[in-house]
Amino acid sequence: MYLVQNHAQDTIGPEDAPNCAPNYYKIAKNYRRHLESCERLVPGLQPAGTGWVMLVELYIALHEKQRISVSGVSIMAGVPSTTGLRYLDALALKGAVVRLPDNNDRRRSWVRLTEAGKNTVEQMLAGLVTAINTATDA
Repeated sequence: MYLVQNHAQDTIGPEDAPNCAPNYYKIAKNYRRHLESCERLVPGLQPAGTGWVMLVELYIALHEKQRISVSGVSIMAGVPSTTGLRYLDALALKGAVVRLPDNNDRRRSWVRLTEAGKNTVEQMLAGLVTAINTATDA
């Protein structure tokens, strides 16, 4: 069973990510790497909220032209599928994500960011960049 399905020939790099001013795709990838390193410092302690981790993973998938299943994004966020589904339902109610049925497997559904979800992640990443720049300017 596929958790992530790549629709591009090769992995798309930051230079190929369209409409990513000032390259939020690269920032999202580095943010993911940072969260992974935080988790290695204290194994079992999730370094960021589940919903935000899901949004960042879906943002990266959007730019890498990948589809992610509900199970896949739950695994990426480090939570069981049932917990992930509750978070995705809450994000869907807020208009940030949409679930799409899999035409080949009725047990699986895909999840993707909406335009509003994409804008939300970019606002969060812009705030992160501002916070880092402000801290390093002082």
